[in-house]
Amino acid sequence: MTLGTIDIIGIILYFSVLGIFAYFTRRTKSFSEFSIAKHSVPAAMIFASIAATYVGPGFAVGMTSKGYSAGYAFYFFTFAYVLQTIIVGLFIAPRLTEKFRDCYTLGDVMEKCYGKFAHLLAGIVSVGLCIGFSGIMAKIGGSMLQAITGWDLMLCIVIITFMTGLYTMTGGIRASIATDALQFGLFSIIIPVMLILAFIKMPESADVVMTNAKELTANSFKSFTILQIIAIVISFLLGETLIPPYANRALASKSTIDSKKGFSFAGAFGVIWLAIVITLGIIGHSFVPEGTKPDDVFLVIGSILMPPGAFGLLLASLIAIVMSSQDSVINAGSVSIVRDIIGFRKQPSEKSSLFLGRAGTVLIVVIATVVARYAPSIIDGLLICYSIWAPALLLPLILGLFLKRTVHLAGWLSMLGGGITSILWQTVWNEPEGIPAIIAGLLIGGMTYFIGYMLGSRKTTLSGGAK
Repeated sequence: MTLGTIDIIGIILYFSVLGIFAYFTRRTKSFSEFSIAKHSVPAAMIFASIAATYVGPGFAVGMTSKGYSAGYAFYFFTFAYVLQTIIVGLFIAPRLTEKFRDCYTLGDVMEKCYGKFAHLLAGIVSVGLCIGFSGIMAKIGGSMLQAITGWDLMLCIVIITFMTGLYTMTGGIRASIATDALQFGLFSIIIPVMLILAFIKMPESADVVMTNAKELTANSFKSFTILQIIAIVISFLLGETLIPPYANRALASKSTIDSKKGFSFAGAFGVIWLAIVITLGIIGHSFVPEGTKPDDVFLVIGSILMPPGAFGLLLASLIAIVMSSQDSVINAGSVSIVRDIIGFRKQPSEKSSLFLGRAGTVLIVVIATVVARYAPSIIDGLLICYSIWAPALLLPLILGLFLKRTVHLAGWLSMLGGGITSILWQTVWNEPEGIPAIIAGLLIGGMTYFIGYMLGSRKTTLSGGAK
């Protein structure tokens, strides 16, 4: 990809501004600031941070490629994601903010619901998920930097991930949220401008484009079985529900009202955003050369449509928005290492926790850099993470938030049953009978929760008390 001098200047200026911005948000003096910003984040910042996190590589580059190859099929699939974000905002995030004000992580929440062992399991799942997500972000960010510079992919992955880790390590969640808001502001302007330019410059008529969109959408639906469609919808509905970065933002919210507004508005924004990027991919058939890889469609469209300077700004903001997704999972993972794994038995002091949180950031950055080398395509990688998260932790978490009475055995038995089933189902058994791993994991997780609830209830009743 050949860049002009103005494009290069635009990239340098953008990252200079981002660096200065990150510098002024770096002063984190306590672990409470590093992890949950002392419960001080207002609704507007929660909204911008969540939106910036999910419109990263998956819902920008990934969904543009899906629009290019599958029409509007994935708009209907991913609408489940929008729905869950709104539901979380209206009913779940405020409850988490109110009932678990003293918690830093989902592991802390799970301990209050299901005991110490559940706390440890939640920490292991949370850290593993954050490393997986970070690896996916690192790969796509590195691929973009490689397209710009022509440098070796692994070098580009290292540069992106270590830059992100640097300001996350020094500023914690406060720096993450602040930079997310900056990146979201630019991205939410520049991508709609791209779509407008695509409509203006497309060589085909709107009727031809719509006919093509209908054919792509119909063919895509035909390529899936009913069971596969259900699995994809469930994955988008449950796969990112209250994953550690989002849970941390609920816990960091200034109040239940701020939590409710931030999540709900971010979900509503997704309705518009997904329509924009998928339509951009569909119109891309008028511009993109034959043989272009689906994950490269976004960049190719941008290089054709955007004027000099603006294209450089697009590239810089695109890499930055990838970083905004990555910084969120790196911070959440490092906090989980401290609270859920190192602090499983006894929580370290505030000073020690801050040091360990920063050390955990470095550890996740290093591991994610290695994982990035083997990460699959964007959407496929996200779906793998989703298929493990929902059965392993989400089911007992939601039940723990809403049941009046929880049983320790039910919680950790469901986590083990659902998580292990999902992993084995897709890695060892190769999804027998075409049944997706997320469905199998949720079924076993639900069954083991019920079994654990019945056995645990009987045990506590016979012993004269209930947990």
